[in-house]
Amino acid sequence: MLIVTCARADDSWLNTRLCYDTTGGMIFNANEFSLDLFGTYVAGERHFLAWPNTSIRHGLWGGGVGGNYFFTRYTGFGVDTAFIDGTSHFVDHVGGNIIFRIPIDPVHLAPYAFGGGGYGWNPDKRYFADVGVGLEFRFNPKVGIFGDARYIWREGTAPDECAIRAGLRMVF
Repeated sequence: MLIVTCARADDSWLNTRLCYDTTGGMIFNANEFSLDLFGTYVAGERHFLAWPNTSIRHGLWGGGVGGNYFFTRYTGFGVDTAFIDGTSHFVDHVGGNIIFRIPIDPVHLAPYAFGGGGYGWNPDKRYFADVGVGLEFRFNPKVGIFGDARYIWREGTAPDECAIRAGLRMVF
């Protein structure tokens, strides 16, 4: 796929999404809704400081979908779910997070941090809390890619988890 510079003379739907914006304008805006499509990796953890030693062979892979709404350029909320391979339920969890980002429009980047919680069905039904960090790169104000990592505390005696996500973000 060839990414071309955005031409302001042609504001067609396709042109505004398959281009790299070089105008120097604002890339990250208030009142924007975005849809995330992502791949994910989840691994069980003994405690928070053990995640750097996690072997990639002991986790589960999957995909997911999420939605985000930023009511300011810096603050928003998101909801996501994942579909993990090898689990007994099609939907692994539903979670929500408050998101804080720092838009750096000249380089099309926005580092972000988030925290929240939700309810999971894998391997059994339990509430969870999570916290994480990520980085988003936008080609233009409508399309970007992202990657983030989170630590998940599961209710009760269930093992904690770490999760890594990477995917496509489409803004509406």
